[in-house]
Amino acid sequence: MRWAALLFAGACICFAQDARSLVARAVAADDHSDRLARDYTYEIRDEIRELNPQGGVKAVHSTLDEVLYIGGRRYFRPLEQDGKPISEAKARREQDKLDRAAAEASRLTEAQRNKRIEEAERDRAKSRAQFRDIPDAYYFKLVGEAVIDGRGAYEITATPRPGYQGELRGILHSLEGTLWIDKHDFIWVKFEAEVLKPFSLGWFLARVGQGTHLSYEMMRVNNELWVPKEISLKASARLALLKKVNVEQEITFSDYRKFQTDSRVVSADGTP
Repeated sequence: MRWAALLFAGACICFAQDARSLVARAVAADDHSDRLARDYTYEIRDEIRELNPQGGVKAVHSTLDEVLYIGGRRYFRPLEQDGKPISEAKARREQDKLDRAAAEASRLTEAQRNKRIEEAERDRAKSRAQFRDIPDAYYFKLVGEAVIDGRGAYEITATPRPGYQGELRGILHSLEGTLWIDKHDFIWVKFEAEVLKPFSLGWFLARVGQGTHLSYEMMRVNNELWVPKEISLKASARLALLKKVNVEQEITFSDYRKFQTDSRVVSADGTP
């Protein structure tokens, strides 16, 4: 019985540290956090630095937007353009849009509200379904452990698996790198990737070129979910498939606040 117990414990340890199993668990945890994030509003800052051939910054463009979910739908409210607040006229127009959306949502019957929520969840599930292929798209190897923002994490390398033919193969076959999975919550908290061949990605301004370095970091909010913290791109890209530019792009997420059903925005700790 003692040997059986030891073998069982060993098997549990091996399973817990199996790289592919860890990644599959992280995909499920990320999906859970994405669902909870619909109850939050937050800000997105997108900064693009265009570089000269020597690597110096020759131009900087940025936007700051607030993201809100009203009646099950996502809205972007512009706050700044190139570091300056948007004009009062534009701010009024954007606020009018939100007011109309809130008024429309307040008039929904319970049946209409439930239908809209169900439609939003179907759309969310459809867009997230592609990510479930990730465990099958790569060869994973557990190479060690690390500390990310004071928390222990598994360090796993990922190289494309040629046999993968899923919907995201155009992107996933173009990337290889390292990811870190939190040892307590089993969610990926960071990944670093190199681009093997050009591809297009919705977050970024251009078609991403070979040799580009991508970085993605998460953070824990309100002790209940993990949310994006920063996405960055450093390398050459082709703008609108025409103009080749050397760029650095950083997309930062901040000021996460829970968005109550009574339309009051509160901070992550519950303060209005």
